[in-house]
Amino acid sequence: MKIDVGWFARFGALGFVCLLCAPGIGQAQYCGVGGGPVCDPGLVCEPVSATTGLCCPDDPMTGQPPVCIGPSGPPPATVLASDLIGLLGLASDPALAADLFTGPWTNWYRDGRERGLAKLALMRGILETYNLTDMYVGGATGVPLVTDPARPSPMCPPGDYAARTLDGSCNDPLNPLMGARGTRFGRNVPLAGAHADPSMLLEPNPRKVSLSLLRRRIGRFQPVPFLNNLAGAWTQFQIHDWFDHGRPHTRDVIEVPLSRWDPLRFTRGLDTLIVPATRADPTRVAGRDDALPPTFTNEVTHWWDGSQIYGSDDATAHRLRAHHGGRLRVQADGLLPVGSRGYSDTGMRENFWVGLELLHTIFALEHNAIADMLAATYPSWDDERLFQTARLINAALIAKIHTLEWTPAILPNSSLDVAMNTNWYGLNHFACPPLPEIPGLYPNPVVYGVVGNAAGRDLHDAAYAMTEEFVSVYRMHPLLPEVFAVRSARSGRLRQIVPTGRTRDGGGRQLVERHGMTDMLYTFGTSHPGALVLGNYPRFLQDIEIPGRGVMDMGTVDVLRDRERGVPRYNQARQMLGMPPVPDFLTLTGGDRGLAHRLQRVYGTIDRLDLMVGTFAEAQRPSCYGFGETLFQVFTLMATRRLQADRYYTELYNADTYTNEGLIWVEANSMKSVLLRHFPDLADTGLAHVDNAFYPWE
Repeated sequence: MKIDVGWFARFGALGFVCLLCAPGIGQAQYCGVGGGPVCDPGLVCEPVSATTGLCCPDDPMTGQPPVCIGPSGPPPATVLASDLIGLLGLASDPALAADLFTGPWTNWYRDGRERGLAKLALMRGILETYNLTDMYVGGATGVPLVTDPARPSPMCPPGDYAARTLDGSCNDPLNPLMGARGTRFGRNVPLAGAHADPSMLLEPNPRKVSLSLLRRRIGRFQPVPFLNNLAGAWTQFQIHDWFDHGRPHTRDVIEVPLSRWDPLRFTRGLDTLIVPATRADPTRVAGRDDALPPTFTNEVTHWWDGSQIYGSDDATAHRLRAHHGGRLRVQADGLLPVGSRGYSDTGMRENFWVGLELLHTIFALEHNAIADMLAATYPSWDDERLFQTARLINAALIAKIHTLEWTPAILPNSSLDVAMNTNWYGLNHFACPPLPEIPGLYPNPVVYGVVGNAAGRDLHDAAYAMTEEFVSVYRMHPLLPEVFAVRSARSGRLRQIVPTGRTRDGGGRQLVERHGMTDMLYTFGTSHPGALVLGNYPRFLQDIEIPGRGVMDMGTVDVLRDRERGVPRYNQARQMLGMPPVPDFLTLTGGDRGLAHRLQRVYGTIDRLDLMVGTFAEAQRPSCYGFGETLFQVFTLMATRRLQADRYYTELYNADTYTNEGLIWVEANSMKSVLLRHFPDLADTGLAHVDNAFYPWE
């Protein structure tokens, strides 16, 4: 595909040829447009002015369906500048919108890279238009003001901010409480579809769903062969940054009757499972909010700011800080101080286990390494400035690891890898030659990326918040294995087999103290998490004692929470997300008659199917994907939203806020480099031979 060279001539070659960023391009090789020097074989002459061109590699994958990414990473991608313009034109072609589905399923992964990426961009644009619903009453147009009657909106200092507030306020000085701790979750469905139906709360019985469809059979663990257990632990590490509905009410409960032969009748003497209800929203205003569906508030900030490490309030951060050199408190043995519950003291307080022990320790150490770098570079800075700047850099590095490493690891599809890099850098990252800031095109995030795009911040007319549907699709308990086989990083020798249930709370800390961080990281890096499918829910989570709440079945709780909070059932959710409904259980399961029969026996009709159960049952999944397409629709929307709504990843992602050294730190580092910096003995393990630390090391 070729385009008119007029815009190249207007901007000229100088000033952007030096920005070449397409993988594999070394010394620039110039060519003539319409004659003159020609390119070497395998290269294409792309114009950079009216008379001059640049020799660019023409990616042979452009017209080919995506391939699965292996341990060595994805095949290099290059997008010719002319192809990039063509991709944008394709994404706006009305004919493309008519070709997004084959039957009930998306089909972008069956197309060549250019057409597939155009479909992903179009799908995201549709979702941004119709599936961002805030839960505050405002005017007819624009973003409503986020309010809380119990606290006035804070007065945000004028000008650019050097640091984030701990409670998430003042990210937007015109809407100071947006994204702050204690504000409401949003929705990815229209308000009319967000109402809970109390008459269907126990239909079908969620405990029956858990035992009949979710439960992992003894000895039938279904692993993900292309992931390691760091990827599973990482999932929860991120969740605790993004959302927390708070401790549920113990006085308002949901009683789930147990069947005659329920195991809990015999092991615990129960005839009813008592599930505390989600805490009600204390910020609702009678009269004003009466027409809204049930609303719930987030006990952590909605922003991607590392709040699981630092806390979402001043008191927590004060407790965790060392108060010198901008550092966090870390013991002499390299572990975090032990809190009152017997596990590491961190910015989060619930559901701790050994996987979180590892990741919280790693990124506390990383914070301190960043603070030390800043202190050496800026010796006049005080503790407060060092801490806040290191906090910014650490959070951005975590966001980059999640976007460019964790997501392509759990979804190892070569086109998806390009799409996630596009989220961060833009397609210009792959373009040869890179496009200048073209009026009418800049700041299009598909081209120029979201992160660091000073003009690219966009709320899409909805107050930013995590959403209840996003919470729902991150219900990924099947990732947890039943046991961990602890192995020596030096010899590979088996040291201990530990049931995962015994790694909870203080048990995780004891395990790390006994075996050390290096061996535990090696254990996680060389073992597999569970697949996100039916029949793979951890058994230990279906009979678990939670302090202050008694015996729980987390499978039952997962199903109940979606119903209680008004998350639509599977087919209704698909339709509200712009997807066709699935006609029957046999289509859903890809022709698996046995599974289809079990689903029908529990639910009767597919329109009663819960969202989580439906996503686990989907047999039709994009190529190489670790989960299905319904879940991916919400990912597609919210992965960009988390970055694009945040000033600290758009207009404030610059050297004035992060420092030049901080930007370089984020750009130069990865999960692998972080692990090797703090645990250099891992260089003698299989970690040295993988590009992505979430791939199996052996």
